[in-house]
Amino acid sequence: MQNGIFNFFSMNEKKINQFISHQLVKAREELGLTQKQVEESGIIKQSNLSKFENGLSTIDASKLMILASYYHKPISFFFKDEK
Repeated sequence: MQNGIFNFFSMNEKKINQFISHQLVKAREELGLTQKQVEESGIIKQSNLSKFENGLSTIDASKLMILASYYHKPISFFFKDEK
């Protein structure tokens, strides 16, 4: 890890997706939102958000950017370890 940014070259795809999934949950919960409330905004179905957050489906870049904006997070939040 360098400057808080993961060295994704040393991680496998599954670990990267798990990290992004974790960050999706963290961003939503920091705003006190439920998955249903996010769905009600009209940007994503609750079932799809659940799949992304639980690592059952991989989120595409455009949907990640939309959610980042909705959650008021820079896209780097989903690729950064804040430890």
